[in-house]
Amino acid sequence: MASRVEGFDEKILLCAKEEFLEKGYADASLRTIAQNAGVSTSTIYTRYSDKEGLFRFLVEPAAEGLKELIRSSLTEFSSLTAQEQKEAYGEYSDQGFPGVIDYIYEYFAEFKLLITGSPGTVCQDFLESLVKLDTECMKAFLKSVGSRAWAEGRITEGFLHVVSSAFYSGIFEVVIHDMTIEDAGKYLNELRTFYGNGWKEYFKN
Repeated sequence: MASRVEGFDEKILLCAKEEFLEKGYADASLRTIAQNAGVSTSTIYTRYSDKEGLFRFLVEPAAEGLKELIRSSLTEFSSLTAQEQKEAYGEYSDQGFPGVIDYIYEYFAEFKLLITGSPGTVCQDFLESLVKLDTECMKAFLKSVGSRAWAEGRITEGFLHVVSSAFYSGIFEVVIHDMTIEDAGKYLNELRTFYGNGWKEYFKN
């Protein structure tokens, strides 16, 4: 993706965001976006290739930022020893999760578009990238702490993928249903508690 050009992209992206939010991706008009931004339609095609290119240019920075936030937290956790990981699992979750909520709400409009109005596989690819990060970290963690459930094959990589996918889909329910950040915090804390208590069963060695 091309770098954003200060003073050029901002107006177009603002108008695009308004158009996509109001009409959805399918009905959004590049002509309307161009008129509202004070540029020609050909300028938009030259800069972003097409409507999907403009959409991706709008939402991908927020998506990549969230992935990096999660990746950084998981990498830091993975650097701990097995015993430290086992002792600090809940603490890391407690410390990192509020930052995820704050980030989602800082870019709420972008995530609203990404989750509810993406063309093709844009949303699916985004969620799958988060699930892959989470699955790889959890797999390494279970092996590291000597999980009996993993050793016995009761937990598989496929199972980890399903649970992680359900978890991240649950997180973005706060966006789909336009929850306030206060309500989202309560909902996601309960969601995290639900999953955390379930995982404890599989940490046993």
